[in-house]
Amino acid sequence: MKRVCMALFCVLLVMVFSVPVMAAGNWRDGKKIYKSNCMSCHKRGGEAKRLKLNKFSKARWTKYFSEEKKGKHTEPWGELTEAQKKNLLKYFHKYAKDDKQILGCG
Repeated sequence: MKRVCMALFCVLLVMVFSVPVMAAGNWRDGKKIYKSNCMSCHKRGGEAKRLKLNKFSKARWTKYFSEEKKGKHTEPWGELTEAQKKNLLKYFHKYAKDDKQILGCG
C-alpha cells in the first residue's frame, strides 16, 4: 500500500510540473507563426509599422485578435487556423506591457 501511494504521489508530481511546460510551448509556436507570417511586413523598413508587443496590454491584444480583420490583414489572418491564432495571441500576451516577466519579476 505504501508503494502504491508513493507511486501515485510521484505521478501526481510529474503531472503538476509538466503542465506549465506543455502550456508554455504554445507561445513558442506563436513566435514561429509571427516570424513566418507577420515579420515579412511588420519589420523595420517593412510595408507595415514594426510591431512592439509591449505597447499594449493583454486585454488590448485580446480585443484586437477578436476583431474582424480588414485590409492587408484579411488574407494572412484568414489563412491561420484557430489553433495558430491562439498560439499567436499567447505569444503577444507573453510580451504585453502588463506581463510581470517584462517588469523583471520572472
